[in-house]
Amino acid sequence: MASSMAGSVPHGYGEVFVGRIRESDKLAACAVRVRDGEAWLAVLEGEAGIGKSALARRLAASLEDFTVLWATGDPSETDLPGGVINQLIRRVDRNLAAPFPLLAREGTVGASPNAIGGQLLLLLGVLQESRGPVAIVVDDVHWADSLSMQVLGFVLRRLWADRVLTVLLTRSEAESTVGTLDRLVRSLERAVRVEIGGLGEDDVAQMARRLLDVRLAPGLVERLHGYTKGHPLYLRTVLAEVPVETLRDEAAERWPAPRTLRVSIKTLLDQLPSDSVALLDAMAVLAARLPLATVAQVAGIPDPAKALGPALNVGLAQWWPVESQSPVALVHALQRDAVYDAIDPERRRALHLAAADVVGAGAAWAHRVAGAVSADPELAVELEQSGMAEAAIGRNALAATRFQWAAELSDQRADRERRLLTACAQSLLTMQPVTAAKLRPQVEDCAPGALRSCVLGVMEMLSGRFPAAEARLSEAWQEALADPESGWVAVLAGTFLAAIMIRAGRGAETADVAARTLAIGDLDPATTDLTRTMLATGRMWDQGPRAGLRHLEYLPTKATEVTNDQLDSLAARGVCNLFLAKIPAARADLAAVALRDRQGAGSKLSHLSLAQLAVAEYVSGDWNASASAADRAQAIAAAQDHVFGDAAAGFAVVCVLAGRGQWDAALAQVDTLDRMNQAFGSPAVETMFWALAGATLAQAQADHAAMLRCLEPLLDRATDGVDERMRLRYKPFWLWQQSLLVEALTGIGRLTAAAAALEDLTSEHDGTGYMRLVVARLSGQLAEAQDRPRDALANYERAVVETSDADGDAAPFFRAMLEHSYGRLLVATGSGSRREAARWFRSAHDRFSALRAAPFLERCDADLAAIGLTAPGRTSSRVLALTERELSVAYLIMDGRTNQEAAAEFYVSQKTVEYHLSNIYAKLGISSRRQLGEALRPRQS
Repeated sequence: MASSMAGSVPHGYGEVFVGRIRESDKLAACAVRVRDGEAWLAVLEGEAGIGKSALARRLAASLEDFTVLWATGDPSETDLPGGVINQLIRRVDRNLAAPFPLLAREGTVGASPNAIGGQLLLLLGVLQESRGPVAIVVDDVHWADSLSMQVLGFVLRRLWADRVLTVLLTRSEAESTVGTLDRLVRSLERAVRVEIGGLGEDDVAQMARRLLDVRLAPGLVERLHGYTKGHPLYLRTVLAEVPVETLRDEAAERWPAPRTLRVSIKTLLDQLPSDSVALLDAMAVLAARLPLATVAQVAGIPDPAKALGPALNVGLAQWWPVESQSPVALVHALQRDAVYDAIDPERRRALHLAAADVVGAGAAWAHRVAGAVSADPELAVELEQSGMAEAAIGRNALAATRFQWAAELSDQRADRERRLLTACAQSLLTMQPVTAAKLRPQVEDCAPGALRSCVLGVMEMLSGRFPAAEARLSEAWQEALADPESGWVAVLAGTFLAAIMIRAGRGAETADVAARTLAIGDLDPATTDLTRTMLATGRMWDQGPRAGLRHLEYLPTKATEVTNDQLDSLAARGVCNLFLAKIPAARADLAAVALRDRQGAGSKLSHLSLAQLAVAEYVSGDWNASASAADRAQAIAAAQDHVFGDAAAGFAVVCVLAGRGQWDAALAQVDTLDRMNQAFGSPAVETMFWALAGATLAQAQADHAAMLRCLEPLLDRATDGVDERMRLRYKPFWLWQQSLLVEALTGIGRLTAAAAALEDLTSEHDGTGYMRLVVARLSGQLAEAQDRPRDALANYERAVVETSDADGDAAPFFRAMLEHSYGRLLVATGSGSRREAARWFRSAHDRFSALRAAPFLERCDADLAAIGLTAPGRTSSRVLALTERELSVAYLIMDGRTNQEAAAEFYVSQKTVEYHLSNIYAKLGISSRRQLGEALRPRQS
């Protein structure tokens, strides 16, 4: 079976491949494991020209049963969003790719990396189903655009049971990918690094024999290896330069090897016909794989076929004669650099101007800039206008490049500095600070002003220096507000300033900045929505979630009627409802944001809203959906490398892990949140989620003293009579925090403080939703501790009677805790029959069992055993054998989703869903999805 080369895979005509046995064996072993159903990542690292691409081509040729998708990073396209992803998709069968519009070039604009990644995962599933294993190869990944890198990072973290081999090729010294690839490799269980070094002496001798049909003297082999360090490209260039007769002569050991690869290539060029050199010069200027006729037009030569022959013979050019229009290109970037450097300035300028006439509009800009030999104010204006157009559609990296070029061609200092600073601002909006950081010395040399302060402030923020960032951004914001011409600078500074303030829990200041930024007017819809979200969030932190909701009343009541430009506000409304314990409303809003984000709407708060959706699912009793949403939120945060981390998702993960008694995993997450909190200097957001996670874990372990210790960072203390009255510092999750505080204080016997805290809780809660069950349980427990058993019984009885089965089904965990407390007190006081107590124990038991809430179930079993009753049938041991991911898949399929619908919701491939289903069927002893409902239903006593 022939390998399906679905991408544009360089064939390496005339390429000589020798050695690399160890490296080839490592890659072959990965391919074997991929065929067996494991996704693997291989990172090939080595200096430029060392043979990484040749090894990858060799691997691709051996994968006869794989579909191979190939892309190559291009230094001229590092600012083109989605460029590498578009290359991977370009030659996939159109019918297969058609259902996934976000993978088309125009589809990537404005879409989030996880939305694009989700569709790429689905496409990979289709390819596996129709054609078998898939190999993704990205050469020169250090030149890949940031959006493509984020998409690939997200996809690789979601390939769980796929037959997909990913091979990334990068230069060892490439700064742009070192940290990114290191984090990616560490985050994957199945990843291998393959270091590519120089060839050995035997390989050098073999390459010489293959290229020249000459057996070199051992001394010459040793000398060549010593000079070239086994560098294949350098070695091949040397062998092409030295006459064969000289190599045959034993006296050749005295031949002086050239000093560098560039000197060697210059020597080769001096030996070639003038038309061949002209053709190579044009290839170097164009720096792309283009039709031979196009390259000849730029070179200005009459017979390109005749000129191509000598360039091929010396190994500088490569040619694809079997493809349409016979494209050509230089073999390697190092050769391109050497040829380009050898072109005299006037000739180089002429070639660039000629190239601008034959390439696409986007590429033409670079050639026009390269063709300018001095300041060009008119071209600078055109570039600035082009940058503004790119920025308007969200292609900030591309806009940054255009503004930077405009700055370089400006003849006035004010224009140059304005354009340079705007370039930095656009670059920083990608949240990838590397490019802008290199320009920092130039930024600091600019004249003081609002834009300069804004750019420096964002640089400080992205570097984690938040106090310095706030000072710079405050200065920029105040100055820009006073200048009607600097409105966009005020918006930019205000947005980042508000983000820093809200992270510190300074709600009133956040709301003030957002309100004054909105007053500037003339904001685009997306920026308007984000600023409104900041305003509502600031009010929520300052005055509570009801105040936040008042600033969101402009939204349609139904989440389905909200436009894509209002998704950030919709997420904020969902979060406010979550904090008010309005779970159905919260789920509706947050689920709508998650769905739109999967469809490509591009919410800026996607991972944060998904994390809060996970909390809402936990409260509503769908713990499998909660675990899945939290997992996806963490994957999105990791892929996009968010500067503020993913504390909310970590908290959501702990809720389910703790509830199910997975102590080690839960503690590991709490420790991660602790490290994150310390790394950021203990800001309000990270502190709150870390403390809540720890307290929730302690609650599941019935350790009330530990609960209170965990809540300490959230408390302000004020003396109230003889006992402390404890008040919480933060408004978000206030009801949740307060309920944990009441439980902890009651549990350790600090009853006066517990009563005061319960009074505060009751006064803030409106008596509806799941919190009604929580307040009833806490009131009963406090009455028990105060030796008021009759009041406690009356409280429990009233709550279980007044709340319907529907209320219990909407929040089964909290209903079960209430029922368990009621049953236990009935037994302790002898107030009811043994049968009545057993009724509530068993009801609680069934709910805990359905949730797999192991520690709570064990305590319920112990209480049943204490009165001589046998626990009702638990969830089937077969169901208990299912993993968290298998449970999530099982329940989604049981609800009627197709494999592809389930895959889209989970951000995985269909192959992963199929894999989990096969394991589910085997563990449950069933053979079809029709049997899932019965198999998953808890056994009744």
